[in-house]
Amino acid sequence: MQFSFDLDTKGYLKKRESANLEYKQNFQKGDNILKYLKTLVGMSNNKGGMIMFGIQDSPHIPLGMANNKFQEVDPKEIDTRLRDYFAPVVKWHTDIIEKDFGDGVIKSFGFLIVEESEEKPVVCKKSKDNFLREGAIYYRYRGESKEIEYPELKSLLDKEREKERILWIKHIQKIALVGPRQINILDRYNGEISYGDKRVLIDKSLIDQLNFIQEGHFTEKEGEGIPTLKLIGTIDGLINAEDSVIDTNAVYPLTTKELQEQLGINSYQMQAVIYALDLKNKPKRHTEIKHGEKSNPIHKYSQSCADVIKGIFDKQGKESFITECTDKYKQLQAAKPKKKRKKK
Repeated sequence: MQFSFDLDTKGYLKKRESANLEYKQNFQKGDNILKYLKTLVGMSNNKGGMIMFGIQDSPHIPLGMANNKFQEVDPKEIDTRLRDYFAPVVKWHTDIIEKDFGDGVIKSFGFLIVEESEEKPVVCKKSKDNFLREGAIYYRYRGESKEIEYPELKSLLDKEREKERILWIKHIQKIALVGPRQINILDRYNGEISYGDKRVLIDKSLIDQLNFIQEGHFTEKEGEGIPTLKLIGTIDGLINAEDSVIDTNAVYPLTTKELQEQLGINSYQMQAVIYALDLKNKPKRHTEIKHGEKSNPIHKYSQSCADVIKGIFDKQGKESFITECTDKYKQLQAAKPKKKRKKK
């Protein structure tokens, strides 16, 4: 990572503490870790941020850390406490920067960095003395982490509701695209995968950390030992392979000929409709399948493609719409340069 050590004429850092930055002189263990976590959680409920160690407090002079406690602390200890006291889990990591300010002395600066939480609010699960309260939602304000106030809480909850609404829309769109009979559900809450009227149970200890890998492809970092559910064998039909694995024929069951027959039109009219609606550039309606590098592609269409076109027929009138499409297609053909025949 990079940090701008922008100093004024007195050697003080110009950058002040803010909603995403807090300075500390040295890293301390014990209950101090919980105090750091309170700040990090407050930042995660806002936009994310970091705690920087090695900075003198008031004025903010970059002295460097005076001990090796930051380098020596086990990240597992921090992560265990974070999981014990707060939920849902937040993403965080550490970093160290070494800096020479021109005097030949290398100074070390430690960072605890947290991302903005994907699921808000992150809530305190249990109390600790007088600085953590069970049920509290901590929020990072400018230079201060404290329990969230009404305006920020309302804004946070409104944004979460909007995210939930958009997520439902995306799920419904995917189900409509694939078809409800082709959908299987991974229930991370109960630890099971539904498959028709059957269920596959998953060990509860894996649920929070579950990753999927395909045999021969690895996503975990060396030494982290992330539990995985391995997909053994070959799976055909990858669509948006980064986030889904489904059968191509299930999503795009219709050939051009079959789509034409469903619509009750001839082959020329079918090509005209494909051109007018630009179907070949709409991934939700169309895909290409090749069986070899030199083979011609097979064009396949979703059932929803046929349904949409039938809906247009009903709305605009089939003959009127077909005429409109063929007129556009004729204009395209007329605009194409004619190939000259080779003289024998």
